[in-house]
Amino acid sequence: MSSNTITPETTIVLVTGANQGIGLEVVKKLTAEHPDYHVILSGRRPDAVQEAASSFQAQGLPVFPLVLDITSDESIAVAAKSIQDTYGRLDVLINNSAISGLSLNVSPRARMQTVLDTNVIGTSLVTDALLPLLERSSKTRRVVFVTSALGSLARKADPASDLHKPEYGVYTYSKSALNMLALHYAIRYEDNPQWKINIVCPGHHCGTTLNGFQGAEDPSLGAVSICQAATLGPDGKTGTFTDDKGTIPW
Repeated sequence: MSSNTITPETTIVLVTGANQGIGLEVVKKLTAEHPDYHVILSGRRPDAVQEAASSFQAQGLPVFPLVLDITSDESIAVAAKSIQDTYGRLDVLINNSAISGLSLNVSPRARMQTVLDTNVIGTSLVTDALLPLLERSSKTRRVVFVTSALGSLARKADPASDLHKPEYGVYTYSKSALNMLALHYAIRYEDNPQWKINIVCPGHHCGTTLNGFQGAEDPSLGAVSICQAATLGPDGKTGTFTDDKGTIPW
């Protein structure tokens, strides 16, 4: 990574799981609309991360690769140190990494453990590792947890809802757990207007590797609400659970 173009006005953003799908679209939208944003594009596969970042760099855009496997404590520690040594701070964290577990050819127990390790545990440990860098920011610190409306307990319990069915598995309750986790952080910082911690559903109809490209909508549409939460100012809301249509019931 490079800090050659960093100034106090630069907004430093880390997006996890950003080498494909909605994460990649978030990077595209942020760099297209915010020239003062310096985006760290992270993912667990070095070649894929480098290739994705290079495509932006070829256009002269400030996007830099970072290998980050959120299921590895060592990888998280190395990534956090790299950001600290290069930039000294972080202004925005977008927790986008997630897996559905649908393609895993493993036992039910192993599937549950793998999905929860990525979608909840890994996300929590990454956030904890990067909070000290966010606390060094002089800007509005924004943390976005990318979730799914499938994790809404209220909708699940509502007989009139299309989610009121038994088919959905570990992915949905991993997102319910993620929502609680994110709310924990939001409450922790709710008295400080310089922190905006929000939970965003990009829409479960976007076609990505997460759902086997079964969604009818383009992933770029899913990036819109995420980028809105990632660019909030000091007057923005915190502790919300939303999608592009508005508030989602817990």
